[in-house]
Amino acid sequence: MLRENIISELKEKIKLNPTDIENYKNLANYYIGSNDLNGAMYVYREILKFAPCDFQSLINLGSIYFYKKMYFEAIESYNKAISIEPNNYAPYYNLGNIYAEIDNFELSLSNYEKALKINPEKAEIYNALGYLYQDVDSMDMAIEYYLKAIEIDPVNYEYYINVANAQQKKNNYIDALDYYEKASEINPDDEKVVLCLANAYAAVKNFDKAIKLYDRAIELSPSYYSAWVCKAITYCDNNMSQDAISLLKQAIEIEPERANAYILLANILVDEKRFEEALMIYKTASKILVNDPKISTFIANTYVMLGDYIQAVKYYKKAMKQAPKDNEIKLIYIEMANSYINSKIEGI
Repeated sequence: MLRENIISELKEKIKLNPTDIENYKNLANYYIGSNDLNGAMYVYREILKFAPCDFQSLINLGSIYFYKKMYFEAIESYNKAISIEPNNYAPYYNLGNIYAEIDNFELSLSNYEKALKINPEKAEIYNALGYLYQDVDSMDMAIEYYLKAIEIDPVNYEYYINVANAQQKKNNYIDALDYYEKASEINPDDEKVVLCLANAYAAVKNFDKAIKLYDRAIELSPSYYSAWVCKAITYCDNNMSQDAISLLKQAIEIEPERANAYILLANILVDEKRFEEALMIYKTASKILVNDPKISTFIANTYVMLGDYIQAVKYYKKAMKQAPKDNEIKLIYIEMANSYINSKIEGI
């Protein structure tokens, strides 16, 4: 009721003074604060009808379009903003984000560089360039830009995590660990930072330290699904499958609509030759990821282990239909078929 009253009051102010832009902006801000993006989008469009050169409304409207994946409209809005304030870095930076999102490396890079030329001391632009290069597996360039972001803003722990992630992709686990540690020094009570650090210790085979940090992440956020799953993977890697199973079951309880814990659990059960249990869990995962060819392949493989070739063929064919260009699935299917034929010939 309070929300409706506030909106009514703001609309009444607009009605009494229909050209006062601040009333519109207050209403748009209220809509954004209450997560009503459609309402905010409508208000910004109304503002631009009588104030088409309002720079901030164009930027805010573009950001809403971007969030709603209306990329053409967002690009149009930011380009109009550029025509009004060509020396403001923000619309170029936002255009860079859009083009990065739609995998247009060249246009994304061009707009980030324009933003950087206008505001060379903006750490977030260097960080965005780091992401851009990391997405195309150019880790050295990514690290260079992340480090520049750190140089400008040395207390932003996320930049350290980004360097660490890139180092990890280069298999530089010790360097990665060093930057995760630095992120943790800045923000020791962030569960995501603690989880990153735990994974880094797991990567360098420091099991005890990793487990303590997983426990710390779970202590900070008991419903932190990823912490339960990552801890389970570490237990599994250290041949502690029963502990891993318990942790994965806990993760499933926390977020039953996420598939990866089901898949990991079923994989462990297959390794333990508990095929019937594994099948049930794979099939649950397949209801979450309806058209995932990997799950269909896992189910088919499990049926092969059970000796049920009719069901195996059914699921291999399903996997090939889901991923017609995946030659690996075709090869697995051919190998299974040849093995089955050979076994029948030997039987005869």
